[in-house]
Amino acid sequence: MRPNTMLAERVLAEDWPAEPGSPREVDATRFAAALRALCHGMPAARATNYTSWITTYARERSVDPFLLAAVMYRESRCDPEALDLDGVRGIGLTQIPWDLYHPQVERGVLSYDVGRGDHRESRSLRMDRFPFGPIRVQQAEANLYFAATLLSMWEAQHGTIDEGFEQASHRHWVSHFVWGDRVRSDVEEERILTDRRRLLELYGSSQGMAPLRWRGVELGCPLYGCPRVVLSWLGAERDDGQREHRGIDVDSLPEERVRAMGDGLVTFAGVDLPGQMEHVQVRDATGYDAHPRNSLGAGGRYVCIRHGAGEQSFASCYMHLEQVHVAYGRRVTRGEVIGTVGRTGMRASAAHLHLEIRTSRVEDPSQILAGLLLGRMPARRDRH
Repeated sequence: MRPNTMLAERVLAEDWPAEPGSPREVDATRFAAALRALCHGMPAARATNYTSWITTYARERSVDPFLLAAVMYRESRCDPEALDLDGVRGIGLTQIPWDLYHPQVERGVLSYDVGRGDHRESRSLRMDRFPFGPIRVQQAEANLYFAATLLSMWEAQHGTIDEGFEQASHRHWVSHFVWGDRVRSDVEEERILTDRRRLLELYGSSQGMAPLRWRGVELGCPLYGCPRVVLSWLGAERDDGQREHRGIDVDSLPEERVRAMGDGLVTFAGVDLPGQMEHVQVRDATGYDAHPRNSLGAGGRYVCIRHGAGEQSFASCYMHLEQVHVAYGRRVTRGEVIGTVGRTGMRASAAHLHLEIRTSRVEDPSQILAGLLLGRMPARRDRH
């Protein structure tokens, strides 16, 4: 796997606030419901099974179950059949690279060293509930059991490894689960920690980051799990310099829930089309099928919401949506789900949320939502 050096330069380890804590006791029903939401509606029975395995093995290994679930989601999108997702040479739900770890496992015992300098000691963890082989690693329960054990090892060993090998700057030992001994980028850990924050919010133990106030309106995160990372800024070149970016792009995954940033009135819910009829309202969900994806303009399916009143009013717009859950004329509240992340209207980019804020001019959401959104603008504006 190649490190994402571009994002690593735009958000540094010191830019991130402290992570929220996890509840001491986990309610299985609530966790399963949150897991279903994170994993885009996985079957209820599967969510119940995964919840049982995650909480049981996390408790046995003194690992945060929300972190274990976040690793599962980020590495495989909760799909036990996932193969080589994101270029990682791994197997199963948490993409464990079996060939990397199997020399450390003998007769069901995982061995490793901890300590600093010349003061090292050998430690071990029994890992014999399932045979540690590639067939078992592919199976969901066994994979989560092995992942919990490996996370426990890395938590204990990361200081030793960081001292012994040159590392890219990172702030959490989960980076070693992704990279092994040599962390080459902290982008992966930050995305896992974002998924953990999303799960905590969906579970209900975290309210997320406090809203900001702008022009008399409280504005919250347009996605679960803030702070989120800005991928592309206002004014960046588009279409080989023929136009400028009118908003910002926020790092996100397909099917993530998009939320209204503030209370307001839906003034547009429809599609962007090329040519003279650029914006068409769609009155109900079935109407989107009348506009094939290959016929859409750059904005794709999108929603705009008017916030505030009078001269201080402004609009927020959310583009490239896959699903739209609101219609023109509906009043929404801050945090209400209005659609899902997609890539409608895009030519080549990966799915993400395009976000705009408009007054009498185009505003910069990365400044208005500073803190909820993170990112250092590159010296040269990005080009896509």
